[in-house]
Amino acid sequence: MIIFKHALKRSLAQPFSILITLILPIGIIFVPPLTNSYPNGIYLYGLLSLFSGFILSKPIVEERINKIAVRISATPTKYISYLSSHLMAYASILIVQNIIFILGLYLYWKDLNINYGLIFTLTSAYSLMVIAFSLCWNSLFRSYNLSFGLFSGFASLMCLVSGVTMPLQVIPEEIKKFIVVLPTYWLPYGLNSLHDGNIKYVLIAHLVLLVYSVILLLIGSKRRY
Repeated sequence: MIIFKHALKRSLAQPFSILITLILPIGIIFVPPLTNSYPNGIYLYGLLSLFSGFILSKPIVEERINKIAVRISATPTKYISYLSSHLMAYASILIVQNIIFILGLYLYWKDLNINYGLIFTLTSAYSLMVIAFSLCWNSLFRSYNLSFGLFSGFASLMCLVSGVTMPLQVIPEEIKKFIVVLPTYWLPYGLNSLHDGNIKYVLIAHLVLLVYSVILLLIGSKRRY
């Protein structure tokens, strides 16, 4: 619990973290819908969540670079306890972000026919994937600035071609065959399936996001430097 509180405090101590996790979600609520779909802000929220998870993970990256994670392995505190406490802290913040966003949707788009429960579980599964993806990505670099610079371009491009910032409807079928391997693809896929009433495919999107979370977490948690 001490490590959890420490991670929570360090993450929220970053001014930009508060802006991107607690304030910006309110702003994208007002983005209007496209033809035959949910308000576009619901899809753009995937991009915001992706960057939120990455920025929140900065403290654990800095501790890795400073070899604090290695020193912890030599103490009574287990590395798994250290890592899980940090991940729980980041997940808690993103869950709060999801709640703020969904409450905003409910208050502003009152006439919107939507299952808010499934929206919450879908965005929560996506949040877990985001945290695992950020941990995995940062494990490839020894400099947070370099990691963030490359991540900004890669994440923006990934969200563009996977239907987060550009509707899946306008992406050619030939390209869709390849973008299904991108973890971000499964958020707009799930949202579109929910809009069309295909609950089975919404649950598949949940499952794929959770599988990606486990795989990325296993890869990202190996590197301690």
